Amino acid sequence: MNRRPPKPALKQPTPKELLDHLCDFIERKFYAGRPVDFTKDRRRLLEWVILWPAAWLNQRGVTIPPDRYREIVERVMFDALAHGNTGQITYLPAWLAKVIQSHFACHGDEIYEQAKCMRNLVEHAAAALGKLHVRQTPDPVFELAEARRLLIADRRAKKAASRRPLPSPASSINGQLTLL
Repeated sequence: MNRRPPKPALKQPTPKELLDHLCDFIERKFYAGRPVDFTKDRRRLLEWVILWPAAWLNQRGVTIPPDRYREIVERVMFDALAHGNTGQITYLPAWLAKVIQSHFACHGDEIYEQAKCMRNLVEHAAAALGKLHVRQTPDPVFELAEARRLLIADRRAKKAASRRPLPSPASSINGQLTLL
């Protein structure tokens, strides 16, 4: 009897794999031949372009699968390439941020409704299963939104630390100068 080996289950990308894929995609499409520029802009691209939709969805209390998230971001970037004059752009991360935010301003209701429908289907399926334990999978949108929040908090902390004045020698204990 000849048995076929079982097909491997399709693996859903993790948030890190999703981020890496989207960073590679933007680097290939917008920074071809300029890896130094991409490295300089990477943090802002993450915060303003790649992770911004996750924060938008998370604020509305909905989530989407990682494949759908990747599809939305890539489609917006393809539209930006097709309809934008990328040669005239002075600061690419700001322009791409405006592009993604404009897309969500126009199509955000559609994205939200689709995500809400998926959430309702999952909730109804879980309720129909009743007492069966359903393994809770991590929410990729929440994890991406948290990554964005941490990026913003880290940037603010660095900015606040750079604004603090250095202590003057006169303010040291008993007015004595410190060795260091």
